[in-house]
Amino acid sequence: MKYNVNWGDGVFAVPDLAADCIKLAGGKAAKVLLYILKNKLTDIDPSAVGEAVGASAEDVEDAVSYWQQVGVLYAQGDAAAEIHTSEAVKSNSLTSVPASTVRNEHERSAKMFSPEEIAERIKSSGEVKFLFSSAEATLGRVLNYTEQRTLLWLNDYYGIAPDIILMIIDFSRQINKASIGYIEKTAVSWHEKGITTHKQASDEIIALQKYFSLEGQVKAKLGLDRTLTPTEKKFVKEWAEKGFSLELIIYSYEMTIDSIGKVKFSYMDKILSSWREKGISSVKEAKAERSVREQPRQSGSGKVSSPAGSEHSYDLGLLVEHAMKNTPKIKKAQ
Repeated sequence: MKYNVNWGDGVFAVPDLAADCIKLAGGKAAKVLLYILKNKLTDIDPSAVGEAVGASAEDVEDAVSYWQQVGVLYAQGDAAAEIHTSEAVKSNSLTSVPASTVRNEHERSAKMFSPEEIAERIKSSGEVKFLFSSAEATLGRVLNYTEQRTLLWLNDYYGIAPDIILMIIDFSRQINKASIGYIEKTAVSWHEKGITTHKQASDEIIALQKYFSLEGQVKAKLGLDRTLTPTEKKFVKEWAEKGFSLELIIYSYEMTIDSIGKVKFSYMDKILSSWREKGISSVKEAKAERSVREQPRQSGSGKVSSPAGSEHSYDLGLLVEHAMKNTPKIKKAQ
């Protein structure tokens, strides 16, 4: 049966390169790219795009990562990526350039392993075979092409040891973020921090566990059924690093609501920072400090305390009552 395309609602451009790479892209990756192209997005919010196309934020991150890897998307101002993309379109082949040469041009190009190249690496390298088989055992499924290529790239380009990559994968699974996008982002972050040993990796995982645990508890206690903004996540990460207890954070939230009537993490952070400077580490100490600080405003029953050192105090209510009952008499001029 023959079909015609309905062009009535307008059209938008799709790069030839995207069509060339569509075979290895998943369905969600294709939907994400179409949405990006249709709406001409330059600032991609994974949560917003995911909601629009019926995918999770992690799925969107994976999709964007894939289209970056094949050269369809690249950061604005990245001239090297633009040149490489143009050359790839002209040659109509992303694997025609030797990996060693491409790596010098641009780091993402090092991900351009073909399925045949990956199969050969698994066959010839016991280390790569161990990495892939262990990753599949940890995730409980077979790795797809994008995952294989990314793990191989992390090992080849950044020199991250398979056991460190596997620690990242296992941690990602534990926090339900086992997408290749999150694994890649975490691995690159570790590389930039100089994390190369088991001890360093274990310490980093403990710190991340504290952060994610605290983030979930803060969201639950504050009744937030949404994803925290990057700025809010930054505050929670800093609170976890500084060792603030959940109880103290919640009390800072209560004080924030009392003061400005809404949730504002920057306001909570100022309160917490103030307590930290004063050596306050518990809700009991924070309440005591607040009580002392607000005492001048809570003298009670209309009594106004005299300045420090004075023995006098005055009942404002009695003074007002006296003034109302004793209206001054004005003498007429003679």
